[in-house]
Amino acid sequence: MKRKVFIIAALSLVFALSAALLAGCSSVKEKSEFSVTPASEEYREEVMSSSAAYEYLQWLSSDEMHSRYGSVDLDELSINHGVGKAAFNIAAKMEEMGYETFEDAYIDVDKDGVLAASGEKVTGLMRFETSTGQAGVNVIYRKKATNGSRGQVILTAHFDNLFGRALSGGTVITAEGAYENGAAVATLLYVAQLLQEVETQYDIVFAFLGSSVVTANNTIYYCWDGAKALLSQLPELYGGEYEPVLNINLHRLGGGENLYMYSSDRPTSYNNYFYAAAEADGLDFSAPPAYKHAFSEALSMQIMPSSPSGVYHPGLLTDSIHFINAGIPTLTYLSLDWESGMETANPDSPDLAYTGRDTIENMNMGRGGEQAVKEQLNSVALNIITSVTGENSALFGQAISTAKEELGGSGNAAYGLSVASMVLTWALVIGLLVAAVILRGKNVTKMTLRRRPASSSPQADPFAEFNKSGDPFEEFGSDKNEGRGGKNDQNKPSGGDDIFEGF
Repeated sequence: MKRKVFIIAALSLVFALSAALLAGCSSVKEKSEFSVTPASEEYREEVMSSSAAYEYLQWLSSDEMHSRYGSVDLDELSINHGVGKAAFNIAAKMEEMGYETFEDAYIDVDKDGVLAASGEKVTGLMRFETSTGQAGVNVIYRKKATNGSRGQVILTAHFDNLFGRALSGGTVITAEGAYENGAAVATLLYVAQLLQEVETQYDIVFAFLGSSVVTANNTIYYCWDGAKALLSQLPELYGGEYEPVLNINLHRLGGGENLYMYSSDRPTSYNNYFYAAAEADGLDFSAPPAYKHAFSEALSMQIMPSSPSGVYHPGLLTDSIHFINAGIPTLTYLSLDWESGMETANPDSPDLAYTGRDTIENMNMGRGGEQAVKEQLNSVALNIITSVTGENSALFGQAISTAKEELGGSGNAAYGLSVASMVLTWALVIGLLVAAVILRGKNVTKMTLRRRPASSSPQADPFAEFNKSGDPFEEFGSDKNEGRGGKNDQNKPSGGDDIFEGF
């Protein structure tokens, strides 16, 4: 009888703990659970028919702005040419819209506009040191929350390109970087334009980042130094008021076959929320594929930041990787042909990123014309506005409130907790079963002794030794990816499917 009680107790414990674990796993809200209020038909039409984002792209592709290589010697950082000039002009656009920067966000330049230890202050620009020991620059502005901030939503896009850089084989890049990453910068400027008069519950940070890649010895290094620097700059600028809730990153827009939003390799409520908002507005977004197509490098390129998952794929090859590693929830908008794992962003046209073909004309051809490019850029802008502001602000707050818990912080805390819980469950079950067998053995022995006369000869043990039959839980493990291009592995090519030609 007591054995049955133990078995019933053990099974009940398994059921209870398994239910608790499943409840934790199912806490992620699905799209259908968010009742998103769509933009009004009038506002949707206004945003989607606008040419503003595309005009910003044309401006970024002009002779005035096309030279934006992001890592230069200190004495070459000037607001009159190159990346310094591009940063200065982007800052001017933000100030024309009425945005303010931080008191300590500035650089000093001399009378010729060159970076100096002291001189005329140029606001909105912040210098940092790149991976090559040179100078890079970020552009940082903000929109303060209307009635007390609930934290910061950080909007990012890198604005540098490879114009004028020589790659392997001596090829010099002369394209303006429309796909990588002018269209994303143009979209971020359009979002800033749309947010000018909109009330928000969060501070909105607009960060135009430099030095996403650097080159040395005809090799391109993915570093996203501007994003790394921003994570050091913002806490200093905000002081004790720095409470980032989400990084929204814009990356390679307008040139890909499909438009995606990516937050993590595990489901998140806030990613589902943004997709629900897209559906409410009738926007065409695709879900990231289950198999992400691990990145492999065939053209002597290296990746410097570590991957949070141990592998790299399109969703992680962006500025947001530094935010992910810092434990800050991210959402990246990007367009490519992710499902097929092809090396091109669009199966019907050659790849553009980091090539001499990355022009606005070629991007238009690959996407089927100017109107198709406009639609992608405007879709991203509308989705951000609908998701973060207005009647949906409370829903956004609910969706983002569980982000860190769902992501397990910056590492594998949630995964480790579930594994530990499962191990504990089975340990308790095994302990109860062992106790039940031992107790049953004692009871039977007592019954035998009562029924048989005492004997001086030793009695054989009526029970065989208890042995565990089989492992009660699966082996937990993870794939290891060798040669993925970290700092200590920069000269090793990585394996896997190649998803971007010309990376």
